[in-house]
Amino acid sequence: MKSTVIKLVIVVAAGTFGLMSCDILGGGSSSSSTTPIGGDPTPIGEVGNTFTVPSIPGTSDRIIEVIESDGGNSVISFSAKVTNPTILQVANHRQSFTANGDQVTGQLKFRITDKGVQSFTSDGKPFTMVRYDAKVGDKYVLKRSGGDLVRRVVHKSSDNDFYWGFMMIKTIQVEETGFKTPGVSRIKYYFNHRFGMVGMDVFFEDGSEMLMWVFSQNDN
Repeated sequence: MKSTVIKLVIVVAAGTFGLMSCDILGGGSSSSSTTPIGGDPTPIGEVGNTFTVPSIPGTSDRIIEVIESDGGNSVISFSAKVTNPTILQVANHRQSFTANGDQVTGQLKFRITDKGVQSFTSDGKPFTMVRYDAKVGDKYVLKRSGGDLVRRVVHKSSDNDFYWGFMMIKTIQVEETGFKTPGVSRIKYYFNHRFGMVGMDVFFEDGSEMLMWVFSQNDN
């Protein structure tokens, strides 16, 4: 039972608070991983665009919205009412978020263009999540003293093979390892060149996994 609760907390935190690498300090990474992706800004990164992550237990009144945009760099704000005290504790340990009673708010920065998506480290470095021209085997590495954070392209669809929102779509799947969360072995992100990030799959050390869909109001 305790293991199930821990998993739920991790998944809820991921879906509600964007539990990625944005609170991580960058290091001596290869320039290809931390050089800003080119391309033109897309509607997904426009001010006012909103995102939905359905069915997150222990939270309500979730709002995920782009509040700033400048040349492809977008700030996405998150807010939610959180009733689970363990989830609140997770939020309190994230640099990007603030908990005030049961209300959690925060902001994360991304680079979103027609060429791909990057998150940002806490010291302001872009770190590639996906390039839409990626090939299987492409790797994005963030060097850290405690161990590298690695994002590797593990699948690129040639057919519509991912079920999403009552349709089948093509995806580029990027697997992240080196993420220092107890109980988590890896995270897989699902991207589509039109819809942006469409899902996140959290894999646990006991061999189980939990998949969340992500929906953007705007398309690329």
